[in-house]
Amino acid sequence: LFETAILENVIKINPCTNVKNLPLSKKQMKFWTPDQFKTFINLIDTDEELMFKVFYTTSYLTGMRCGEMLALDWTDLDKFRKEINVHKSLSFNKGEYKITTPKTKNSIRRVSVNSKLIDLLDQWKEKQREIFHKLNIKHSDKTFMFGYRELPPSKDRFSRGIRRICSRGSLEPIRLHDLRHSHVALLIHQGEDYATIKERLGHASIKTTIDVYGHLFPNKQRETADRLDDLL
Repeated sequence: LFETAILENVIKINPCTNVKNLPLSKKQMKFWTPDQFKTFINLIDTDEELMFKVFYTTSYLTGMRCGEMLALDWTDLDKFRKEINVHKSLSFNKGEYKITTPKTKNSIRRVSVNSKLIDLLDQWKEKQREIFHKLNIKHSDKTFMFGYRELPPSKDRFSRGIRRICSRGSLEPIRLHDLRHSHVALLIHQGEDYATIKERLGHASIKTTIDVYGHLFPNKQRETADRLDDLL
């Protein structure tokens, strides 16, 4: 901004020239291993809390942002192609919800899902239909995927749910967004590369993926150094 002002002859010098960058303090990224996630899911009452089980499982297995998941309706699930169509995001402001386009144009994507997750979503859809019928609420393919009434649930409901469920055992709770990090850790554990992870997360650039998650990848320097022995 100041450099542009200089070019436009608005000011003569940049007052920020001798100002040093402030040190950045990054919080340690938290995530659950597959075993920890299984422990968490087993703490959920499948009969009474099926929506929570399905929501957290979908988050863990797809890495979608919370707003993207809350905006989903049943038309966004393509069972034939085994994909979820991510093209909108939902947020709340003063008790009212708003649906907008996702964070970036790259966030508009199709996320492949596994067969067991589709079966779980189908199970929840039938349960959701029963709940709506008892409440005399119309249920259709345009119903919010993770809704339990006419309005979509808020992010806070699922954030609080993690802490509440973890309190039943000895598992340390993580933030709702950390399920996205857990998905990446799962993919890295399975040997997926940066490009695949970038595509699933909807990052605008692979640089973002590397900057955020590069430290989770196994250190390849030891292998590189060992291969140099072949030259001698």
